[in-house]
Amino acid sequence: MNQPAPMAADLRLNTTMLTGATVFQTRKVRLEWTRQDRLRIIDLESPQEQVMADFAPQEVAKASYVGGVYGSQQSTLTLRTVSGQKFRIMIEDAVISPQPWESVEQYNARVMQQGIPGPQWWTDRLAAFGVNAKHTGAGKVWLWAVGGAVALVIVIVVVVLIADALG
Repeated sequence: MNQPAPMAADLRLNTTMLTGATVFQTRKVRLEWTRQDRLRIIDLESPQEQVMADFAPQEVAKASYVGGVYGSQQSTLTLRTVSGQKFRIMIEDAVISPQPWESVEQYNARVMQQGIPGPQWWTDRLAAFGVNAKHTGAGKVWLWAVGGAVALVIVIVVVVLIADALG
C-alpha cells in the first residue's frame, strides 16, 4: 500500500471534542497531524496544554465522519484507536491554530494560503494509511431521513389497509 507523502508542515486545528452524550459535554482541543505522521489531541483547557492522545494513523482502527443536517446538529469525526480509545471531534468548527509569534496579519495570510482542510481530507488521508475510514456527508444523512420518513408512511398505510380489510 502506498502511503501519502509526509506533510511539509504540521497541521494544527483548534476545535471542540465531545466528551459525553450531549453537545454540552465538550472540551476545547487542538487536533494535530504532524510532519512525522502522528495524530495528537491536546487539551487546551488544561493549564499546561496537556497531550490527551498521540498515535500514528496506523493505530486508528476506524474513522468515521458524519455531517450534520441542520446547524444545530454537529458534524463529527470519530476516531477509534486499536487500544480502545474513542475521540469525537467537531471537525467543521475547526480553525487553524495561531502561532505565538504571529501577528493578526501574518495569521490571516497563512490561513488564506493554506486553507483549512475539510472533513473529506481527514477521512481520505486516514484511508491512505489503510484505516477503515467512512465519510457520510450531510446530503446522505438527509436522504436517509427522507427515506425513513417515506418508509414509515408506507408501513402506516399498509397497517391501516390490513386493519381495514380485517375489520
